[in-house]
Amino acid sequence: MSSNKKENAENRAVAYVRVSSQRQVDEGVSIAAQTRRIKDYAHFKGLSLADNDIFIDEGISGGVPLWQRPQGGAMHRRMLRENIPHLISLKIDRMFRMVSDALITVDELSSEGFTLHVVDLHGEPVDTSSPTGRFFLTILAAMAEMERGLISERTQMGMDYLRATQKKFTRAIYGWDVTNDGSLVPNWNEQNVIDYMRWMLGLGVTASSIAKDLNKQGVKGKLGGNWYGSSVLKTARNDFHEQRKKYNKPHNWGEKEWHDAVPW
Repeated sequence: MSSNKKENAENRAVAYVRVSSQRQVDEGVSIAAQTRRIKDYAHFKGLSLADNDIFIDEGISGGVPLWQRPQGGAMHRRMLRENIPHLISLKIDRMFRMVSDALITVDELSSEGFTLHVVDLHGEPVDTSSPTGRFFLTILAAMAEMERGLISERTQMGMDYLRATQKKFTRAIYGWDVTNDGSLVPNWNEQNVIDYMRWMLGLGVTASSIAKDLNKQGVKGKLGGNWYGSSVLKTARNDFHEQRKKYNKPHNWGEKEWHDAVPW
């Protein structure tokens, strides 16, 4: 490969644009406005951004995980397939609604050698390869920890209320099943997969590689879907799984080297 081609490959970028409502268009985050600012940023940073490398999701809620959106997923596949090292978005909320989702995805990108660029983070550009970007990740991690705690607390409160009113708790949580009285009990087959995820992550295997392995084995998510790097990290980091200590383990638990290999 010539030096020019190598430089172009190293500077190649994809961009993500999302708009979910007319109100957002009125507030200046229309597709055209986002695209224009992203292109200006790419030019300023010396990044190569082709029009067909700009992925646009219209009418998609930020609550849907990035890689599970139609164009978000297509963008991720292209990044992996063509080894495109840079991802640009105008604002963090174009990609994520929850801080924990943002941290998981940014962790996944960083572990695979990709750099995330946010054009406008409270008025300033930031990328995950810079000291400012790394500081941003530290703050993001702290916020995510607080968010996970609040979610866990609300989940427990909701379960207690529904159980008290004889209503079934139906939220799908990988690793757990719902009993007739609305209680959650460990699904030990799924807990086995969770321990496998945590063990592999501890060995330094990337979340995307774990997801590919699980999909190859035919292991499905709670609702029957495929695994993504972000869903592996989200599942493996769910502090709620620590509640399984309250339950008796099956007699064959411990046969696999990953069982309880990584403490909660």
